[in-house]
Amino acid sequence: MSSWAMSIGWLRFTVPSSTVETLKRVLGEGDWIRDEKGYEGYREVWICRGNDSGYGRIATGAKRAPREVHVDLSQELISHWTYEKFHQLAAWVLDQKGHFGRIDVALDDRMGVIDVDGVYEAVAKGHCVSHFRQCRIIGGLDVPTGADRGKTLALGSRQSESYLRIYDKAAEQRAKEKPVEGPWMRWEMEWKRERAQAVGLALSTLDQDSFQKYIVGVFRTAVDFRDCTRADDPKDRYYAPILGWWKTLTEGMARAKLTIVQAVKTIEQVKRWAERSLAPTLSLLCAHPQAGERWLVRTIVDGVDRWRSKHLSLLQSGKTLEKAKHRLHWWNPRDGFSAAYGSGMA
Repeated sequence: MSSWAMSIGWLRFTVPSSTVETLKRVLGEGDWIRDEKGYEGYREVWICRGNDSGYGRIATGAKRAPREVHVDLSQELISHWTYEKFHQLAAWVLDQKGHFGRIDVALDDRMGVIDVDGVYEAVAKGHCVSHFRQCRIIGGLDVPTGADRGKTLALGSRQSESYLRIYDKAAEQRAKEKPVEGPWMRWEMEWKRERAQAVGLALSTLDQDSFQKYIVGVFRTAVDFRDCTRADDPKDRYYAPILGWWKTLTEGMARAKLTIVQAVKTIEQVKRWAERSLAPTLSLLCAHPQAGERWLVRTIVDGVDRWRSKHLSLLQSGKTLEKAKHRLHWWNPRDGFSAAYGSGMA
């Protein structure tokens, strides 16, 4: 894996006049399901679930603006997108006279140039030249397992237009039982409102290399680490020499390549997720007179048509989607999916 990587972690935008179907085509994928609840004044909402509890939301039908369409896309839903897809989507939003409400961009250090404690120490010593007024360290612990999720250093406020998180991504992933080799520190900036719009404009007009250099420049405008103290004159602080580790880090980040993540899960992880998240709802559907076990079985069988490669890879590697669909539609509930899949599929 490359020592440096960039990823776009969240996209939120609104276009003044469009339709849900148009947005589905523009986004290009996903199983969008109508939600029964509204969202922040929008009466019609569609939800798409991604990997690792990520989600997407398309909302429209607000009384104040019936044709306005609002979109939220979390990192887990868009982690496999190419830069070109982000670029084209940003250009489309601006062509529609839309605006961005939030964009997150992460820069990853896989060399372990500095950890969270090291950055905090630099801030404490006055080496940080920044417009941020707040800095705090947050400890991370996975409640179900007790696994250490690593520390997070936060600069700024979540309510402001820019907010920086620096955290141990490797520890977070290991707490989720995902194998990670070596260090992995993530520097993630969250921009909202006008600053998100500025980043969205850059995303729509710049090629990947130029955008990455632009992002590093924006990071350094927000926070810089120099050989200075709080007692120094503000002008001297601004022009003080850059700390060695910060120079190494930002030069490496400028050479980063967009990370395209392929989610890898085991069947045990999926089973645990289903036990935690689905079991109560499934038992309710079985018991309810307006649903029942037959309805649930029929819905499960129909769900085969919505399988994608990530589902098949968990079932049995090397089998094509169409071949699996053909066999599984012969499923007999008394025999189970496994019997239908194994019959003639070897």
